[in-house]
Amino acid sequence: MRKFILPIALAATGFAMAADLEIHGDVNFDYGSYFDKDFDPTNAASQDIELSATANLDENVSVTVYTNTTSNVTNSDKAAEIRHGLARSTAINSANDRYTAFNFDGVELRWKPYQDVSFVFGDLTYSAGAFNYYFWRDQSRYAVISRNQTVRGIGVELGNSKFGEGKFYIGASENAKSSIEAFASYGIKLLNRPDEHLTVTPSLDWAFGSELGRSYGYTFGTELDYSKSLEVLNYSVYAVYGLHPYKGHGVHSFLVEPSMNYDIFNLGFSYFYAITNKDEGPASEQIFTEDQMLFSVEPSFNITKKFSLGVSFEYHDPDSEVSKDEFEFLGMNFYVYPTLNTNLVFWFGYNFSDDKNPVVGKTKFALGMSAHAEF
Repeated sequence: MRKFILPIALAATGFAMAADLEIHGDVNFDYGSYFDKDFDPTNAASQDIELSATANLDENVSVTVYTNTTSNVTNSDKAAEIRHGLARSTAINSANDRYTAFNFDGVELRWKPYQDVSFVFGDLTYSAGAFNYYFWRDQSRYAVISRNQTVRGIGVELGNSKFGEGKFYIGASENAKSSIEAFASYGIKLLNRPDEHLTVTPSLDWAFGSELGRSYGYTFGTELDYSKSLEVLNYSVYAVYGLHPYKGHGVHSFLVEPSMNYDIFNLGFSYFYAITNKDEGPASEQIFTEDQMLFSVEPSFNITKKFSLGVSFEYHDPDSEVSKDEFEFLGMNFYVYPTLNTNLVFWFGYNFSDDKNPVVGKTKFALGMSAHAEF
């Protein structure tokens, strides 16, 4: 690993001498032990780290270089998951899968000629309809409207947090050499009071060309985000609708995630369902998640400002047309917040399944820890 980090450090040093330099990072890593019905463990560990360096050439122009490293699923070319089932994890004794190189992940030139207008050039990544459900927060894998897509092209971002923010990107898709993609979204601030907020965000992702590199030509959807604060009572509702075609038929996805907080008590829900076309193949090929239906609920308590605990229940159904592939999960989460933008989660739980779920497999009891930090 030193062989890869040294050139990055030297490049950053030279970068810093030329301009005002900012380093940003999003670090996730975990460990888990997965026990079968005979209580034999299989240990796994993985990490997902994103680093970027931004050089502010003046007050209106900046250049950013992105890199990342992600553990691989053992004996697979897929990237490992953070805090997920054994089938998505990295064997703890597999150095080649755990310790992968830092890869170049894009470059961006940003020019802000006016107060609320920015032009961006380079590798532009977008997504729409993200989940708050903790297992599905990775937008490169899970989304209601559009998973992470990257184009090399041009974009414009406009607006502000008071009245609304929007973006438009267009460029050559990284999915295929013969595809152009365009993306547009705008968050409309219908309510923007100190104690009440309502934002509606429609978005459209469109691809065209002789080879798209994906199974759908467009996605369309709308996100609704509402929150209200009443002194010790706070509540919010996040809802998403997404539509995309699959073999000429529309696939409709729905997500509702209400939550509330009263003093030290918190309650969060997630409900997702996708309407697929059973005559066109399995649901997994038609949706941007690994379950056609998901329900989860977690009541939790803030014991101190640095510590809270919750009890979670989840129901997963990968495909409504396949019997006995669903499973239920009951677990405990212990949350620790050492400082700002940093958290640790110690968790354990039991999977109720018939060994036919593609993620949990034969795993019954599991425990582990996950860490997240941003800087």
